[in-house]
Amino acid sequence: MSLPSGLASYEFLRELIPSRDLPHYHHLRLVKDEKNLPTLAPDGVPQKNLLDIEAFLGKPGPIEIEVGCGKGTFMAAYCQNHPELPFVALEWEAEFAYHAAERMAKRPHLQHARVILGDAVPFLRDFLPENCAQAFHIYFPDPWPKKRHHKNRTMRPDFLELMRRVALHGALFYFGTDHAEYNESARELFAATPWLEMLEPDAQPTEGIQTNFEIKYRAEGRPIYRCVMKIR
Repeated sequence: MSLPSGLASYEFLRELIPSRDLPHYHHLRLVKDEKNLPTLAPDGVPQKNLLDIEAFLGKPGPIEIEVGCGKGTFMAAYCQNHPELPFVALEWEAEFAYHAAERMAKRPHLQHARVILGDAVPFLRDFLPENCAQAFHIYFPDPWPKKRHHKNRTMRPDFLELMRRVALHGALFYFGTDHAEYNESARELFAATPWLEMLEPDAQPTEGIQTNFEIKYRAEGRPIYRCVMKIR
């Protein structure tokens, strides 16, 4: 069996499921039907399933969000510095997300941090309420270097608009990459986005914390490009 053909696009139902193995670890999954096929959203319209931030994180917010947390190096150190901070980290790779969740499980005093395995786009769009985030952290996202794959990059106008939807006025946006062309493309996008204000075009690692990728890249002598912006 297969999904119906001829549709201009496919929009599916999703659910946020807590892990049976690790506390504070959730899977953002497609809802499957009795034939184990993804369930199409009625009329092809995304279905809102907004979280109660306080019920989900144990505090009402505002929250901070990391997109692409990898193995959780930044998340663990940053949350250690801010143990009362409601923090959500998203990761697409299951192995990395599980490793990050294991690290947080070893720090039970960090009660308000969550790792979510899944796509950041539907999570920001359908699960987070508006005006709930005070900061975003996006460090060393996949640069998708081939031109035909640029559409897969995280830094796109539509993704920035999702960030804007959930951001508080004045929320901070921390960005970093080692890829020169991606940095140039992203900076052009940032400059063309009227509600983004560049605060630090040549920023240092946030609170001195380097990610796994950054530690590796700096050891290899690669240039690192970081900046900090404000969402107005």
